Amino acid sequence: MADADFSDILGLNVEKLKEGARRYKMNKGIGCALCDYSGYTTNYKGKAAMCSCEKEKFLKELYAKANVPRVYVGRTLDDWNTRTDAHGRELGIEQINSERVYTFLKHFEKHLVDIVNNDPPTVRHSGNIRSPLHSIIFDGKNGSGKTFIGAVLVQSAIKKGLSAKYYDWTEIISILSDYDKKDEFDKMNEEFKNIDLIAIDGIEQYKHTHPQFPQNLDRLAKSRVNSGKPFILLTYGTSGISTGSGWGSLLRNCLTIRLPYTR
Repeated sequence: MADADFSDILGLNVEKLKEGARRYKMNKGIGCALCDYSGYTTNYKGKAAMCSCEKEKFLKELYAKANVPRVYVGRTLDDWNTRTDAHGRELGIEQINSERVYTFLKHFEKHLVDIVNNDPPTVRHSGNIRSPLHSIIFDGKNGSGKTFIGAVLVQSAIKKGLSAKYYDWTEIISILSDYDKKDEFDKMNEEFKNIDLIAIDGIEQYKHTHPQFPQNLDRLAKSRVNSGKPFILLTYGTSGISTGSGWGSLLRNCLTIRLPYTR
């Protein structure tokens, strides 16, 4: 008895299954036209590689875990405006300072992996002094770009394969001032010991803080200093915040950059 030939039927079913899978992924937002909605393409060696669309989705998930403010997700240093502040006000003579800040930020971003690996470049600053580029205080008023800087540098670090996290000062105060949040504090303390780059945004002096806040802040500061890894402080002013030797050491490890402002 001759074998029956079902190749046409089977082939048709396979194509229908492929098309069904393709439409399913399209509806679920998986992949793009470039990868035929599979999420993968073939690299120059003929091996499967994640498509750029899936890479972007993966990065956005990492940005969310790193607490990057949603409004700044996907932004880069190239979005820095040297002519106006965050409110669209003309900087005037401060435009020169804005251009210098942009150049400095690009330099920091370029050498970020070296800085994390304790091989930092040197920079020349006030008084023609040369110092290793490590950690930075960005000091500026409302609208000077502090949050933008913290958000884009954290994203840049993640894109370079580093671990990074953005912290809001008010959230830190909440955790450090609550006896019932010991587990959250312990988790944060471990992050300060291990994460490659941290950025703390909105640092300012508050008139009323819990008595345990200075002690816990000092512990966090010591953990970060002892890690040897860089950090970015974005502040309205740190001079009024006095705790212990850990916080003082943290500040001394920083190069201070004054951000442009409108008068």
